[in-house]
Amino acid sequence: MQAAERGNAKAMHNLAVLDADGGGKGANYKSAAQWFRKAADRGVADSQFNLGILYARGIGVEQNLAESFKWFSLAAAQGDADAGHKRDDIAKRLDAQSLAAAKLAIQTFTAEPQPDDAINVATPASGWDSAPVQASTAKPAAKPVAAKRTASAAAAAH
Repeated sequence: MQAAERGNAKAMHNLAVLDADGGGKGANYKSAAQWFRKAADRGVADSQFNLGILYARGIGVEQNLAESFKWFSLAAAQGDADAGHKRDDIAKRLDAQSLAAAKLAIQTFTAEPQPDDAINVATPASGWDSAPVQASTAKPAAKPVAAKRTASAAAAAH
C-alpha cells in the first residue's frame, strides 16, 4: 500500500485487483475503480482495460460509455487486442457527439509520471542480503501479487 500511495503505478494496479477480488471479504468495486483510475492515469494498460469494463457496466462507477471507449482505446494503443475489440463494440453504442468528445479526450491524454521515490528504492547501506534472519521471528515472504487483469467484472469479460 505504501508504494501505491507514493505513486507506484503497478502497486496501484495490484491494490485495485485485490479490491476487485475481495479476498473472501467481498469485492469493493468503488475502491478498485479509484485505484484502477490512478494506475490508468499513469499509463498501466491493464488498469485502462479494467476501467473500460467498469465504466461500460457501471460497476464501482457510474456507467459512462464515452469513458469506457476512452480507456479501451488507450489500452488498445498499447497493444491490447481485446481492448481494441471492446472499444469498437462501445463505439457502436455511442452517438456522434459523445464519440467525438471521447476521441478528443484520447488525443489529449498524457500519462502522469511516477515519482522517483515510488519506483526507485535506495539499497540499504548494509545491502539487501546482509541482515541476519532470526529463525524464531522470521516469517515467510509474502508472494508478490502478479500484475494481472483480474477483477470479477474484467474476468467475466475476458
